[in-house]
Amino acid sequence: MHNSIRGGNFHGPVVQAHTAHVTVTPRPPTIAGLPPLTSAFTGREQDLAELRALLTTDGPSTVTVTGLGGIGKTTLATAVGHALLDAEHFSAAFLVDLRGYDGTPVEAGQALDTLLRALGVPAEHIPPDPETRAALYRARLEQHGGGVLVVADNASAADQVRLLQPPSTRHRLLVTSRETLPGLGARLHRLGVLGPEAAVALLDTVVRAARPDDARVTADPAAARRIAKLCSHLPLALRLAAAQLVLDPHFRSDELATDLADHAARLDLLDDGEVGVRIVLDRSYRRLTEPQAELFRLLALNPGPDISTDAAAALADAKVREARSRLARLVGSALVEQTAGGRWYLHDLVRDYALEQAGRHRAAGGSALQRLLVHYAETAVAADEEIEALPGRRGPGRFRDRGEALGWLECERANLVVTVRLAAAIGLPLVAVPLSSALVGHLVRWCRNDDAVAMTTAALSAALAVGIRSEEATARHNLGFAQGRARRFEEAMEALLTAGEIFQEVGDRKGEASAHANLAEILASLHQRQAAIDAIRYALTLVHGRDDPRWEARLSFNLGILLIDAERLDEADETFRRTATVFRDLGDRSGEGMSWGCVAQILSRRGRYDEAIEVHQRARTVCQEAGDRYNEALVLGDLGVTLVGAGRVGEAVGAHERAGRLLRETGDRQGESLSLRNLGIALRRAGRADEALAAHRRSLAVCQELGDRTGEGSTWIALQAVFKDLGRHEEAEEARRQADRAIDDAHAALSESIAIITSRQVGDAGVDNG
Repeated sequence: MHNSIRGGNFHGPVVQAHTAHVTVTPRPPTIAGLPPLTSAFTGREQDLAELRALLTTDGPSTVTVTGLGGIGKTTLATAVGHALLDAEHFSAAFLVDLRGYDGTPVEAGQALDTLLRALGVPAEHIPPDPETRAALYRARLEQHGGGVLVVADNASAADQVRLLQPPSTRHRLLVTSRETLPGLGARLHRLGVLGPEAAVALLDTVVRAARPDDARVTADPAAARRIAKLCSHLPLALRLAAAQLVLDPHFRSDELATDLADHAARLDLLDDGEVGVRIVLDRSYRRLTEPQAELFRLLALNPGPDISTDAAAALADAKVREARSRLARLVGSALVEQTAGGRWYLHDLVRDYALEQAGRHRAAGGSALQRLLVHYAETAVAADEEIEALPGRRGPGRFRDRGEALGWLECERANLVVTVRLAAAIGLPLVAVPLSSALVGHLVRWCRNDDAVAMTTAALSAALAVGIRSEEATARHNLGFAQGRARRFEEAMEALLTAGEIFQEVGDRKGEASAHANLAEILASLHQRQAAIDAIRYALTLVHGRDDPRWEARLSFNLGILLIDAERLDEADETFRRTATVFRDLGDRSGEGMSWGCVAQILSRRGRYDEAIEVHQRARTVCQEAGDRYNEALVLGDLGVTLVGAGRVGEAVGAHERAGRLLRETGDRQGESLSLRNLGIALRRAGRADEALAAHRRSLAVCQELGDRTGEGSTWIALQAVFKDLGRHEEAEEARRQADRAIDDAHAALSESIAIITSRQVGDAGVDNG
């Protein structure tokens, strides 16, 4: 791409110059125009605009473009040079290739020699030492008729470019490097990979450059997107992948995508014999210190998409500050990326390369992976204990408070789910089972039911493999709970009943009670209300008098919910007032607030709206004092329903809007869909039909996303009413038909579950055994 220097003993860098509106006398072969802008330059409009601004406004005279090797830094710098010359911001532009990642990088003195020649200094007048050359270089720049842009390409160290910095901001130095080079005092521009559309466009451009009528990329958009993703949207990898199509005109895009999906062979495929992704990464990897290289290799072992600093420290068996320093150096080398939230990740191709390197250090990798999995399990258990701890009774102390623990679980969710499955696969049940126990409740709250089922299934397989009955019981219980929330009722019943039997066998009364409490929830979902009440009452007999009043109060709270569902309001009211007192005495403000919220629901059902509203407000205050935003949202939703009943629809709209915001923040998608539906009902009552329509449509979208046919049916019914108000009768009739279909589907699924369970007499077994 660049002109090479031939002849004599000159070993300086390649330099290219472009001058706008100026006639330049021909000089030695070190001088040429900027390389032409390749037709494959695409998807960099924002980067181009940002660099133009950095190079033409007040600020440091030096700008550094950093990024992974092969990401397109040189192409972008060339494009910027052309754009600024065309706009007459500079009268001349020089590009000098410093070969920072070759075997013999160009030194500053060599670069200055070449630049001085480009600026018109005869060879015999160029001083021998770098500092004097730098002084002459600065003087010649100042004598130049217009501003000069110098592009120092492929720098690997600050010393290569420090002497090239111009004397004033009339001239600018644009450095490209895989390193951050903080010692330069330059403005930094981090270049990322291409977006998906631009990546596909690059593939198509490269293929059509060889054969303009070759439409293989555009003919199969799905395969093209897959190729782009498997190339990590990295320009170098995309060009190398496109070259495979150029080489073989009968090679289909989907075949190339299949080949690239083989992670073990992908780096081999992305190599044309002269340049390749592995070659580029090798050059960066070899520059790392051994501690940095070790951490780089180990990062590829993290089972999830990104990693925290604490987890990286556990992986490397290092102090947190040491891990942070190494990670920062890896980011500075463009081998690791950092998210806006301060987490760290590897692009997929870089991960492939890191795994290759890790394969050469298998023993260290095995022990590091085990440390990481234990770290995740221990921290998740600590987070769960912090969340469950009563005020004044802190958890293990790893987190400042409940909010931080919840935030950690959500942030690490993807890592934790995969960790359970990995721990199960490599035979670590004492990691898999406790971790799944700590995580399953949070996954179902976030409506990650499929994740919860997959995770608990893996934990059960790990427990069965080692034959520890107590671990098996816990794993079956967690699986049944997850299956129940996923509405896989017959499987859930079987898992919970078996768990209850094993808990009874090993003498774990609390575990047995928990299994029957979850069994009661499933029976209630199947409209077997009395069987559900019997199951929860049996669970209460297992824990009564066992010096665990909080657990007993929680079971009583669940009983109250079932009593409301059965329209036994007097018993329910008495139950909730009792649990409110117990929770208050224990200091469990969340439990107290939710108990009062249920008392308010009962008052609302009886039409005693003023009393209900007062008790709802009391419940909300208690939840706020507890810092429990999730239960505050639930109370606000119930308050909104009560306010509608009382005819105070304006206040109801506000309550539902606040509830929806809190539910979105806490990740309860199903709760959010219900909140939106209730908001729509309140807006319709307030005469705000268009807004009601928008709220219902948002609710419908969430229901469809979650596969909640029951909720979808209810929302279609609400939409039908709004369409009628608006006089849109055809749409109202279609909404009615959609509601009927959704409700029929939900009833059919429920009836099938009931039939299966009844045929197995599981319902009776649930009552007889508790």
